[in-house]
Amino acid sequence: MSTLTVDRLAAPPAWVVDQMPPGYRTRLSEIERLAGELREMDRFARLLWEVGGPLEDAVRDAFAAMKLEIDPVPPPGTRRVAVRLKHGRRLLVEVADADGRIQKKSPAVARVFQLVQEVAGHNDRVVLVATSDAERRPTDRPDPVDADALALLERLGVNVMSGPAMFAFWSLWLQDADRARKYLDRLHEQDGGVFQAPTV
Repeated sequence: MSTLTVDRLAAPPAWVVDQMPPGYRTRLSEIERLAGELREMDRFARLLWEVGGPLEDAVRDAFAAMKLEIDPVPPPGTRRVAVRLKHGRRLLVEVADADGRIQKKSPAVARVFQLVQEVAGHNDRVVLVATSDAERRPTDRPDPVDADALALLERLGVNVMSGPAMFAFWSLWLQDADRARKYLDRLHEQDGGVFQAPTV
């Protein structure tokens, strides 16, 4: 078995390739291609289980992959992704930074409340993306927000999505971009509550 790690396989010294038997260069190129594809897919797989900064990066990458315009760096102390839609509309996405059910007094709810009160305009929809119980399969997890917190978020007109629901959005985009755009419109139009993931 080769002692080269996958990372080092990406750029071996030129003399190594010259010393190896025929077929080595072809196999090396194939390994590099597959490793690159795995790294690319892993960015989106993080939607299924990450929280905080890594989930924020994955959400940002997913919206970017959908060819949507994303505002630059969010304000300090936030995990915000501002996504521009057609007709001057925006999704203001706040990403929860804890793995567990969000409660009414959770920091994520306070940040969302501030976002609604101080930042969101008439054409904006605030969305909270959260992951709960990441060690379990998405279908076995509880809702990411408890009942009291959800009632407050509904009154504020904030939509709640799980990380896996965002993953479903991205997956749908790969298969049917037009249908995914319709779901984005529905996400913007929904006036608070849990947003159901599209079926893929």
